[in-house]
Amino acid sequence: MVTRRQVLASVAARGTQAPRTSLWMGGAFLVGLIIALITLLHFGSGDRGTRIALQLTARWSYGFFSLAYLGGPLVTIFGSRFQPLARRGRELGLAFASAHLTHAGLVVWIYHISRTPPIGVFGAIFFSIALGFTYLLALLSIPTLAARLPRWLWRAILIVGMEFIAYAFLTDFLGHHFGHGLEDVIFYLPFTMVAVAAALLRITAYGIKLYRWFRSGSRRDKIDPLSPSQQARSPASRGAAPAP
Repeated sequence: MVTRRQVLASVAARGTQAPRTSLWMGGAFLVGLIIALITLLHFGSGDRGTRIALQLTARWSYGFFSLAYLGGPLVTIFGSRFQPLARRGRELGLAFASAHLTHAGLVVWIYHISRTPPIGVFGAIFFSIALGFTYLLALLSIPTLAARLPRWLWRAILIVGMEFIAYAFLTDFLGHHFGHGLEDVIFYLPFTMVAVAAALLRITAYGIKLYRWFRSGSRRDKIDPLSPSQQARSPASRGAAPAP
């Protein structure tokens, strides 16, 4: 469990980064809103214009998500050269959540103007869960809220939430069949390739961490308790009374 002292230290450290985080969030939201407004003004606020705006805003927010999603795995696979990206994970994640607000608003709008639901019930539930994870993780980025949870639970929510959001994006990209020619290639193919590559990198990073964990475990198992180095570290060698 995170202690109160750690929380206060984290809050103090975050305080110096608050203006920068606000800029990331405000800029991401503003650009997403401008993209939506320009699209709706050009194509109209009906079904076609709204669907195009949904596609564009989803891809704008996905850019932030993919960078936040890949920061840690890139460090695990390629080393510290990607550490600056990993350190920006919180800002990038909050920028994603902020940018995605416009997309969520467009989803509400298309349900309002459509005579029939734009997607099936299962799809609506599936993507609603992904949306819920997006803003749950945003809330848990606040240190005082995260400190109320056991560290293992916070970590589990983070991993499950990130993987579920990534899977939702991947499902959306892979579920399209490129039936409208060049427009679909532009809107889907590059992002499908990025999503697949991100999944492979993430799986590779998990494999590396698992391998390192097994290696460290086997190394501990091979330690001989009677070896000179271990005797030097024993309580008896430091003058302490040996256990009976």
